[in-house]
Amino acid sequence: MLGKKFEKKTGKEDPQEALDASRKMLNTGFMAGFTKTVFGKDDINRMNGDLDKLQAAVDMQKSGQWIAQSGMDATAEVLSIQDTGSLINMNPVVILQLKVQPVVGAEFTTTAQTMVSKIAIPRVGDKIKIKYNPANPSQLAVL
Repeated sequence: MLGKKFEKKTGKEDPQEALDASRKMLNTGFMAGFTKTVFGKDDINRMNGDLDKLQAAVDMQKSGQWIAQSGMDATAEVLSIQDTGSLINMNPVVILQLKVQPVVGAEFTTTAQTMVSKIAIPRVGDKIKIKYNPANPSQLAVL
């Protein structure tokens, strides 16, 4: 709801700006005082917790986009996969343990939390194409 109002007001829909506006509305000014009076401190804390989860999802999506564009190419074998219960754009976020074979360099093992396509969820033993951040191999994107 707030995203649509934000989009109408600014003419664009930027998830980070909408999230910042939501956090400001919930925690500062007249609306914050009114909201705390109506809902109570516990509900406000829960809403702030939800905003923190949304921020983590936005950060993960931004990181994944950067890695998909600028990361190092590699092939990886899935050693294990665990569902986190979280979704980004209706796609599951999973924890993958991978044996990575970069195009250049030595093979290594890494564990990463990343989003995967709901129509192509990898299974143990699958070989998948990835891009990863060489400075932090746990930051990766499944292609």
